[in-house]
Amino acid sequence: MTFAIRLLAVASALFVALAAPAAAQGKKVVVGINSLTAIYWPTYVARAKGFFAKNGLDADVILTGSPVSAVQQIVSRSIDIGHPTLYVAVNALAHEADMTLVGCIVNTLPYSMMSPPEIRTAKDLKGKKVVLGFRTDVLTLIWREWLTSQGVEPGDVDQIYDPQAANRYAAVARGHAHSAMLNAPFDLRARTEGMHALLEFGPQSKGYAMAVAAVRPDYLKANPEIVRSYLKATQEAIDWLYDPANRVEAIAILAKDTKQEADIAALTYDDYVTRQKPYDRSLDLPEFFMKRTLDGAIELGDVPKGYAFKANARDLSLRP
Repeated sequence: MTFAIRLLAVASALFVALAAPAAAQGKKVVVGINSLTAIYWPTYVARAKGFFAKNGLDADVILTGSPVSAVQQIVSRSIDIGHPTLYVAVNALAHEADMTLVGCIVNTLPYSMMSPPEIRTAKDLKGKKVVLGFRTDVLTLIWREWLTSQGVEPGDVDQIYDPQAANRYAAVARGHAHSAMLNAPFDLRARTEGMHALLEFGPQSKGYAMAVAAVRPDYLKANPEIVRSYLKATQEAIDWLYDPANRVEAIAILAKDTKQEADIAALTYDDYVTRQKPYDRSLDLPEFFMKRTLDGAIELGDVPKGYAFKANARDLSLRP
């Protein structure tokens, strides 16, 4: 090899070494998810399959712990994009949280009340303990309405609350509670252990949304391209997830990120991706979702009657 060729080879190698990190660098964004559950499967996919990077983002995904904590971390600038439930977001907006909703990721409530075999009806829960996510929430409202429709007063059931699905699962699995509000993969794990769904919330939750995307208004104004790129990456991840050709890899991604066994992740795929289809390809957040959730918050006493959303409460202009 001549000196000129060697010099060209060295120069080319140096160019690759310098250019590769630069190409891999994207705009930094801190994304918060509330729990390691299937609700955030599109986020896991966007990270694992490179959709964030493809859309020019260097996404740092962190665990917020709960929808309420997600709002707090958005407002306090600890995260850039968070995913509170729509109910928590509406409640926060009504209490002057500086926040704008830019899209919807999960447009139904894919939860179940899981119970051991001896609990077959609502009446079997009288005097017994159940564990819910929050004292006031759309899921709690639906649950109480269902109890009433079954001839059981909510006050006749001992209701406790924990925002973490893992803790709720542990409570019912260890016999500390007789029913627990769970979502995948925990409700599916409970099924493999002999429990059954006393109530499925999905069929009763039309017009409600589980996970929405929220940002601060000043962040949205200063970084519209980051928000647009985030929504685009999320949409691409949802499309990828719904493609049956990606089933095996999608299951592997969920198992890895939620630290669940592959067989539980496979059951989750069949339940979520094939049956329930909770992820919104269009990331839409219709006005009637907002209104229905607001009506529920007013009914539960979390929001005063007569409240109306401010103009910047929702901005869907950056959806792909």
